[in-house]
Amino acid sequence: MHELGIAMRIAEITAEVAKREGVRKVTEVNVDIGVLAGIVPDLLESSFEMATKDTWLEKTRLNIHLIPATAMCLMCKKQFAPDGFLTVCPGCNAFECEIVRGKELSVKSLLSEDSRE
Repeated sequence: MHELGIAMRIAEITAEVAKREGVRKVTEVNVDIGVLAGIVPDLLESSFEMATKDTWLEKTRLNIHLIPATAMCLMCKKQFAPDGFLTVCPGCNAFECEIVRGKELSVKSLLSEDSRE
């Protein structure tokens, strides 16, 4: 379950940013996760709860925004929603396609009681 390691890193990033910005209480962490990132959102949420238990981030809510996948055909340059990593272009039936969105994972923002982000 690699979600626990990811959740621990999200908690570390949250703590680093909060400390740097002088935030005393983080209420929410907003993350973007691509649907092809190989992360199970429910497992990440429960892992974040485990990672922050008995810490000053314990009551922090993890908000996950799923980023849909987009692929681009390297032959005809058509962009489309792929079925997975290995896909065929619906425009020209080429196999030379590249995933351009949907694999990302990023902490986008923090919300606090102080109304700071």
